[in-house]
Amino acid sequence: MIEQDPQKVWAEYYQRKKAARKAEAAILWSQMENAGVDEDTVLALDFVHFGNDEDHIRDLSSQLSENYTITVELTNSGGYSLIKGTTRPEGITLSQEQHLAWVEFMSDVAQSYACVFSTWSLEAPSLKMRFSSESIESFR
Repeated sequence: MIEQDPQKVWAEYYQRKKAARKAEAAILWSQMENAGVDEDTVLALDFVHFGNDEDHIRDLSSQLSENYTITVELTNSGGYSLIKGTTRPEGITLSQEQHLAWVEFMSDVAQSYACVFSTWSLEAPSLKMRFSSESIESFR
């Protein structure tokens, strides 16, 4: 059996996850643009991170709570916790570049706390539409 460096394995895992989230962001933005969203459209942003270390969950939640409303939920599978964040009830506006930069930041900040940036959604109330990264199955 070949031994692998755990640090290298995790670094490669996070690199793959970040690349997948960026690909999802590009597809999601295209869907949003096709539906009429532009950088002036007010959006509600929701997101989920997960992790299994209580200290890391608490620290990531604390950092994210500076800009988002955060809740933490313990799942029934393997001791993982979900960090759920939202901009609600406030809305935000984003350009395509800001959206991608936000996805990259969320990927990086999750990794810095040994957590994973999982999913996000953007709702455009004025268009009565919701766009979710979960709908992009090919990268999960």
